[in-house]
Amino acid sequence: MGRFAFLNVLKEVAGILNESRKLFLKNKTLMFSVLVFTLLLNCLVFLFNIFVIEPEIMNLMAESRLLPTTDPSTPEYAACIMRIFADVRQIVASSYILTAVSSIINIFSVIFIVHASALSLKDENIKIKDFTVLSLKSWKGPLVTYFYIALFSLGYWLLLFIILFPILLSSTLSISDMGSLAVKSGALFIIFAVFQCYLAIVWNLSMVISVLEESYGIQALGKAAKIVKGMKTKLFLLNIFFGLLAFGLAQSLQVIINSRRSLSLTITTGFVLVCLVFVCLAFVMRMFQLVAYTVAYFQCKSLQGKDVESLTDVEYTKLSSTALMG
Repeated sequence: MGRFAFLNVLKEVAGILNESRKLFLKNKTLMFSVLVFTLLLNCLVFLFNIFVIEPEIMNLMAESRLLPTTDPSTPEYAACIMRIFADVRQIVASSYILTAVSSIINIFSVIFIVHASALSLKDENIKIKDFTVLSLKSWKGPLVTYFYIALFSLGYWLLLFIILFPILLSSTLSISDMGSLAVKSGALFIIFAVFQCYLAIVWNLSMVISVLEESYGIQALGKAAKIVKGMKTKLFLLNIFFGLLAFGLAQSLQVIINSRRSLSLTITTGFVLVCLVFVCLAFVMRMFQLVAYTVAYFQCKSLQGKDVESLTDVEYTKLSSTALMG
């Protein structure tokens, strides 16, 4: 009986994925516009990382290699140290800019994707201009919710480091101990990653709620934990599915990076284009996940006995430009 129940859950997960796929065909213009625009923004962030931060890191590594070969009593030694400090400050500043910009782009990507998915589910037609204004108006809630999720995620992985740090201190440099340490660390990381997939059920759903409703922050997280009852298993399997896809993409990209480092002559342009392809695939996967969670949100509402078509929290109307200006 348990096996048949699990198969039914898998069928329901496949149903969510199939419904998400159909949304891209319901409103092709809107969904394609959102995909292209947000994908372009994410590619610009990636290019900033490749052409700005990576050269700064390579320059810092080159300066660090020169330091041991320089006589500490010479002025060149002090000049080399000053250049290293300057490089570190530049990398930190660039990293802060990259983090801030990528976070803002990520938040607005979530807003655009969730709104477009909800409109497609309700078979509403809206102009791109009106859709942009509608989406930009709802930035506050997702921003606050994203901040809380980032704090919870940071604390969660900090807990992993706190647990792992004593294990690292107690290990020796012998080959047998290093193998045992790798097994323990890997097992602990897998456990934490799987449990994060469970926590991400509420985190992802709360982002959808903060976009479509007037709840945000702790209130959105609490509402997500409340309405998700009855669908946790399906959404957990959904997160596992997307997590495995992300892991496969990351491993494939790592193989490409390692092969590039092993070659004496490489074409930088081709390498960047290959990396851009992986970035595009990762974003498309993330977009599909958000669409799936939007579908799951409406299913959660339906399970609570609410008519999806009469939800007052998600009322989309064909607004004229004059009304929007007002």
